Amino acid sequence: MEKRKRMLLLVVALMVAGLWSSAAWALRPMGPPMAGLEQGQYSVGFDFSYSKMDLDIDGGTVGDIESSAYLANLGYGIADNWDAFIRLGLAGITDIGESGVDFEGDNQFAYGFGIKGTFAENDALTWGGLFQMDWTKSEDGIVEIDSYEIQIAAGPTYQMEGMSLFCGPFLHFVGGDVSNTPDGTLDIEQESIFGGYVGAQFDIAENASWNIEYQLTGDAYAICTGIEWRF
Repeated sequence: MEKRKRMLLLVVALMVAGLWSSAAWALRPMGPPMAGLEQGQYSVGFDFSYSKMDLDIDGGTVGDIESSAYLANLGYGIADNWDAFIRLGLAGITDIGESGVDFEGDNQFAYGFGIKGTFAENDALTWGGLFQMDWTKSEDGIVEIDSYEIQIAAGPTYQMEGMSLFCGPFLHFVGGDVSNTPDGTLDIEQESIFGGYVGAQFDIAENASWNIEYQLTGDAYAICTGIEWRF
């Protein structure tokens, strides 16, 4: 139990340290980079994420873009080592920061999908990866933002009694446009492609778990959490 507490404190410390070291679109929760369902098994859950990001908008950097997302998800074990999921909910860009434009966007319908796979297992250590893609739209009555986002991650998950720790590098791609601006329609692109993340998953009941994670790239960070039931 003491070892478990020390490892949990280390994870929390890494997340807090990341908050203070990041410079900062809406990075989405990834969870453990491995399949978590047996073939034919389902899961339902709810995710929340808050992110802050610098983006390339029509060739210029716009800093401190804030976004949040509230998403329900449904997963299915397509094979013992492969899961697929979809998610639906609300998301939006709440502020476009240093752009000089007074933008306070609303939360609108958001959706996405993804797949997770387990590549190798060695006792308590599992290696795997994931791919996910999400779409977001937000507007303030005049300016409208439409974007998509792709995350590709791989890494280890270390399983202990009642909890798991996970981490790994990931790739992050953003695309879309900002329309109805004084300069017309502007293209959106990520500033940084490479990032890393760390997190923990806790068993809170039989077939139920809670995740928390911190994601960081050179120009973005996100805090994500979620709860999942498997049946």
